[in-house]
Amino acid sequence: MKQRFTIIGGGLAGSFMAARLCQAGQEVTLIDDQEPQSASRVAAGLFNVITGRYGAKSWMADQLLEDIQAFFDIPVFQSLSKHVHYTPIYRAFKEEAEYNKWLGRSAEPAFRELVELVEQPLLPKQIINPHGGIMILPCGWLDIPALLRELHDILIDRWGLHIIHESVPFDHISLTNRNLWMNEAGLQSFDHLILCQGHHLTHCPWLPAGSIIPNKGEILILESDSLDLPFVLSKKIYMIPIGEGKFLSGSTYANQFEHAEPTFPAADEIMMYVDQAIHVPVRVLDHWAGIRPTTRNRRPIIGTHPVHPCLHVLGGFGTKGVLLAPFSSRLLTDVLLTGEDQIPEEARVERLF
Repeated sequence: MKQRFTIIGGGLAGSFMAARLCQAGQEVTLIDDQEPQSASRVAAGLFNVITGRYGAKSWMADQLLEDIQAFFDIPVFQSLSKHVHYTPIYRAFKEEAEYNKWLGRSAEPAFRELVELVEQPLLPKQIINPHGGIMILPCGWLDIPALLRELHDILIDRWGLHIIHESVPFDHISLTNRNLWMNEAGLQSFDHLILCQGHHLTHCPWLPAGSIIPNKGEILILESDSLDLPFVLSKKIYMIPIGEGKFLSGSTYANQFEHAEPTFPAADEIMMYVDQAIHVPVRVLDHWAGIRPTTRNRRPIIGTHPVHPCLHVLGGFGTKGVLLAPFSSRLLTDVLLTGEDQIPEEARVERLF
């Protein structure tokens, strides 16, 4: 039976959720305030299955990669795959101890298909990597703004997705009456409301305080006449080649910040690490900042509110929005439409209460 779904938040979480519900024949309204500092509009779109200071395998890495590929294999969404750039990530070792650690680890079953050990320096005239590194294979980056624009167009043209560009304060939402008020569109009713508002869930009155931890990240857009990378370089910061001698570089991580705008100290920090990663000069073309929605256990929030059955939450993706959006939206769609619940315990919304 067709139901009315209202999704608040038009970033990766909300847009993938809208895609799955539209494809299933549901009536979907997407409310997107197009906030310029949202993680989806500022993030470099990097997806990487070996992360953290110690190079741990990402949570559910194999399933997350499978869900990315499965979404873009859906015939109506195949054209979106041009925005997915599968590019290996070269993680340069900072010291010989890292080489010794990965010499054994790269042969372990958990890592064998994910990484290749690089025992000699790569591009030594360009990159500072005297100890070699590892090449992380099933990863890359996503042009998120371009993908979201095309995805929204597909959903509008094929299924009549209704998009409203407006901000909706939480006090304009009535879960009892299952409606919300917007200044431009007036009173809107729903059967189900899905919150995908990224870091704005910090202020959600139906979630416990501290459920979302805002984390500010800043990146630089760099240009170089002499840097030519056939991979993403990772050495404390990343450098993503986006074509025409340009690179996205970052990111900073700040849990304490005064505003969402770019800052000079963050730019200086990124450039300090760039200077420690490459030999060649670069120029700064632009500087972006955005707010990531993180959680205490670094797992997404997925599921139906334990008190309000019409309210659902999809968020808390942190730095892994590209990896988590296809997977998480599939799990929540299954719960809503079929009752099948395969949401991992550590990602369930109930854990917050």
